[in-house]
Amino acid sequence: MCLEESKLERPVSRVLNSIQRSIKVVNKRKMNFFGGNKPTFGTATTTSSPFTFGSPATSTAAAPLFGATSTPTSKPLFGSAATTSAPLFGSTSTAPAFSQSGGSFFGSKPMSTTGTLGSAGFGAKPGGLFGATTATQPQPASVPTLQEVIQNSDNLVRSLAAPDLFGDERDALVAKLNQLLAACGIGSGYFKGDQQPVTYSIDGPFHRFKAVGYNRRSEYRDSDGIISIMMSVPYEQLSPPPQRQKLIDALNVIIGNNTNVRARLEAIRPLPGDTSSEVLIYVTEKGKGRVSSKELCAYMKQPTQASQLKNQLCATEVVPRFSMDEAKLRVFIETPPAGFDVEVWKQAVKDNPDPERLVPYPIRGFEQLRKRQDLQNAEVRLAEQALGELKKRLVDIRSDITRCTTQCSIHRQRHKELSYRLLRCLVLQALIERYNVALDNREEQLESRLEALDASLEAPNQIKSRVNNLLAILRDKSDVLRAAGGESIALKDEELAQIRKYLSRCQQALESIVSVVRSNANDVNIIAAHLE
Repeated sequence: MCLEESKLERPVSRVLNSIQRSIKVVNKRKMNFFGGNKPTFGTATTTSSPFTFGSPATSTAAAPLFGATSTPTSKPLFGSAATTSAPLFGSTSTAPAFSQSGGSFFGSKPMSTTGTLGSAGFGAKPGGLFGATTATQPQPASVPTLQEVIQNSDNLVRSLAAPDLFGDERDALVAKLNQLLAACGIGSGYFKGDQQPVTYSIDGPFHRFKAVGYNRRSEYRDSDGIISIMMSVPYEQLSPPPQRQKLIDALNVIIGNNTNVRARLEAIRPLPGDTSSEVLIYVTEKGKGRVSSKELCAYMKQPTQASQLKNQLCATEVVPRFSMDEAKLRVFIETPPAGFDVEVWKQAVKDNPDPERLVPYPIRGFEQLRKRQDLQNAEVRLAEQALGELKKRLVDIRSDITRCTTQCSIHRQRHKELSYRLLRCLVLQALIERYNVALDNREEQLESRLEALDASLEAPNQIKSRVNNLLAILRDKSDVLRAAGGESIALKDEELAQIRKYLSRCQQALESIVSVVRSNANDVNIIAAHLE
């Protein structure tokens, strides 16, 4: 975003001070600056002079904001005919909220009673609210002719370049003043005594304080049914859940209090100034889904509904929220806004960082720029608030995870203890069942093998007797064996092979004995535990 800087010969303040000093001198000398000796700038007079910088100052009473001088009471929120309902957010205004040319909706005749959504609502037969076959056509705007455009352009150029009021050096001063006013986009420029002045606005081509920004395209479609309600209520007053429920209840009453048609809350956003908010809602109809944004917005802008929104919800504006279709977007991009050069606009479209999501948007004057900055700050505060809520939720989730981990460890230990108890119960049950049962084939085979092993150990000239003989020899002839230990005995290979074979057989026999003994020991321990 680049703001065009005004290229003036002198600062604005110096030019205005110089002009004011010149006017004071002229008035003191009783000179008629523009056909009269009336003050030129900012005087509170009710008589108009032939030529002034700005519109003639006349004392006229301001018209009411919503076109009504009286304050008729609105229909109560919950249908009570005895008393008037109090506003939901404390607004004291009772004038209608939105000016309408008629009470008709999509071409239907004006109704004297409040229309409801659903009962005479969407897709109804003739006489229904959204089922009318005719539609009112918008009044065509007055389009200036080519001659008027050329004449206005010529007058604009003459007011800035060559005004012809005095025929002396004062015309140059008037030209500079007109250039200053055109650059600021305010006031009117005089260029000839018998011609009407040229009105300068921020839409003019010579307005210098303008730029091009980029707005994000809406992600909603018309079928989503999202509308935006601007409310003069602080965001903090709408954000609590109880207050949101009250808002939804009030909207349900406004749309007819029909059980088949209900209002839903999409989001609430703060607006600049901390005194207003934007509420996004949609309406669902049972069996048909969401109501389109255009239909819902048109319904909310009817006089009765608009008055209820104003009086009960402090609403100031209702607009539909949906993305522009491709055809309209193409026309918007190809058509430069008023006061913008074609090449500047094309370059802004070309420099769009994200054409799929962003749309170039003209910014005129510091007021729009400040409003845009306030909107961005409000969005940043909303994002920070959302981040704070997420952080709080993360802290709560971490504490829940810690508590669940502790509970899981406790339950795991408890499960292990119960598993051991269950295993002991199963073993005891199995032992009780097998206590008085005869031995089966497998156990008989095991018994026969154990008896055979015992016989091989206890029989004469077997392992046990041989071991005893060896121990006796070692005890009796220990001195001889110790003395003979230093002598080398030469053995043949055949003898070594026989000894190795014998020792391996002994090792295998010992290992089998050890395994059998261990198995028997386990069985004995189980039996002993059962007997105990």
